[in-house]
Amino acid sequence: MRALACLGLVALLTLLLAPRMYTAVAGPTDHRWPDGVVHVYDASGMTGTMLVAAERWTRSGAKVDIRVVRDERQADVIVRRDDARLLDLCGRDCLGYSTSIGRPGDGSSEIVMRSSLGGAPRPLSVWVAAHELGHVLGLHHRDGHDCSVMSPRAFDTRCAPSLAATIPTQSELACVPAPADVDVAASIYGGAATLRDPRCR
Repeated sequence: MRALACLGLVALLTLLLAPRMYTAVAGPTDHRWPDGVVHVYDASGMTGTMLVAAERWTRSGAKVDIRVVRDERQADVIVRRDDARLLDLCGRDCLGYSTSIGRPGDGSSEIVMRSSLGGAPRPLSVWVAAHELGHVLGLHHRDGHDCSVMSPRAFDTRCAPSLAATIPTQSELACVPAPADVDVAASIYGGAATLRDPRCR
């Protein structure tokens, strides 16, 4: 991928093999988005990745509807790529960052993504985007090694994302989000996981 080619080999290996997964600002957990609908505007150039991640949540069974919109003025959440800001917010190994957990008081939020995740959707970029959207919905990090897109580190769980630089397959996204993640979202918004894939334990 073009963005990956810009990184030196050592930097790329450090980023992919030992990332501290995304951090989010601690915020209110009782702020739900009205009717579970969140409007997301992509200013990062990763619209394809955001569309895939949004669809994974929207079709998960939780009563949420993440809509990627074309006009920033319609957005509740704006997605940006800004490596310098990401470094300041959560360190050099951080792949993404959400400015809120759940709906903030002013109703607007940001997601900051690592530039190396740009280009066409791939398993890792979709995983990171889905993680950050989970924070936007109100989910916190989930510790431990059980399958969860809300793990604070991408490769700590049994269903870690593939490092393939190709469009992700349905199999590679089977646990994005995992049923346990959907259960948490459903406890906030209603619904239930549509699938309980045995790979997602």
